[in-house]
Amino acid sequence: MVIIKKEKFTSEKSVLYVKNKQTEEKKVVSEGTDTDVLNNDINLEFGIAVDIGTTSIAIGIFDIKSGSLIGNQTRTNCQTMYGSDVMMRIMHCINGKEQLLHDILIEQIEDMTGSILDNNISGHKSNIHSKISSKIVSKESDKIQDIVIKKMVVVGNTTMCHIFLNKDVTGLKGAPFSVAYEGVYRTNSYDIGFKIYDIDEVIVLPNIMAHVGADAAAVLCKEKMYKTGINEIAIDIGTNAEILLNCSGKVFVTSTAAGPAFEGKGIRSGMRAAPGAINSVKISRVNGNIILGMLDDGKAENPRGLCGSGLIDAISELMKARLLKKDGYLLTREEALRQNVNINLCEHLKSDDKDGNCFILSEENNIVITQKDIRNVQLAKGAIQAGCEILLKKACIGLNDINSIKIAGVFGKYIHVSQAMNFGLFPKYPEKLEIVGNAAGDGAAMALFEDGFIDEMEKQVKKVHHVELAGEKDFQKKFMNAMELKEWYYN
Repeated sequence: MVIIKKEKFTSEKSVLYVKNKQTEEKKVVSEGTDTDVLNNDINLEFGIAVDIGTTSIAIGIFDIKSGSLIGNQTRTNCQTMYGSDVMMRIMHCINGKEQLLHDILIEQIEDMTGSILDNNISGHKSNIHSKISSKIVSKESDKIQDIVIKKMVVVGNTTMCHIFLNKDVTGLKGAPFSVAYEGVYRTNSYDIGFKIYDIDEVIVLPNIMAHVGADAAAVLCKEKMYKTGINEIAIDIGTNAEILLNCSGKVFVTSTAAGPAFEGKGIRSGMRAAPGAINSVKISRVNGNIILGMLDDGKAENPRGLCGSGLIDAISELMKARLLKKDGYLLTREEALRQNVNINLCEHLKSDDKDGNCFILSEENNIVITQKDIRNVQLAKGAIQAGCEILLKKACIGLNDINSIKIAGVFGKYIHVSQAMNFGLFPKYPEKLEIVGNAAGDGAAMALFEDGFIDEMEKQVKKVHHVELAGEKDFQKKFMNAMELKEWYYN
């Protein structure tokens, strides 16, 4: 029996908090609140924090005067139609589509900006056809109020930052890697092709290396991962996973291709964490019941797909039910019956030429997890674990020497940590594990308000020790070993 349980959906927050100009911590107001904004001020001044990921884009808009979050939004990066990873985007740019990829990215950011303002500022209606001043009418005073976007701060991996700025990506295609610009890049919206919004100051935060970008730099400084007297790891999970290791003030960093599986891409029934997404899975070995938790905004009637946290749950539960082996092999129906697996669960197994072995989570809604889906998760797990092990080796410490493990990324909001630890996606140290959300987006927002944040970032980025995994002779061996679905302890 498959049971659907609805769970309240709340939209993903790009930013958890920022600090105002007096450095007093400012908690974010609930999304959609415009009480502090629609006052007697004639001019409304906003700042925008943008996190451009390979698969997803997250944007938060803030009231510059109060520091309050006006609203935010996360969408799939429209460039995914040109490939799921940065190397495919680089290839398309080199083959003549660089202007196209830049243009559609700018158009999407402007569209998301207008959508956030439309949804959260009463009386605002964005004009997507011409570049005019954005205005609203205050309910209380009937005064015409100008909306002024004072500043935009952008982070992303190095490739996304280059495409945003319309810079040549040729140097990113292979060793020896080189970048088209270095450090903090300051420009304005006109010079990079915005068509709707006039923004005098657009700041792209500094990249660390050719494939370790401004997003990793933002995580580094938001989490202050340069403190002495502590050993800590931060893993920013995305299509490109950035891993930072702070060994008592000495910082090592690398990036590894984790793939877009956790953001719903490349998965047979995959989707973003949105209404209708299955975000939790429980499988009973005793009676064969399957309980699916579905995100619901009050409108979703049936499951539409499987988001990252649901995918992780499904793999963990399949292992507990003895349907999935440590090497990632999903049993056939006949094999499961021979191993005395509950007959009701065996009925959910199927095999075909297209997908190979599959487990049906909901036949009515055509939601399945396939052998290929499992392999994609194994590849991500192996890349992340091997990357961590290489950095630990460089620092001459072990996982048991780590005081804190920070998991970053928009994806982490709904994740069930115990399920992720069950097959080794995260290290089996629950007391050390901390979900820090979209730390890259938080860092971009902090740069809007804290005068010294960017200066500190420029200083710290120069001290980072970059490790190129492709040049590490034992990376491949560690990667292959780490693909095994088992708990991840210090070894």
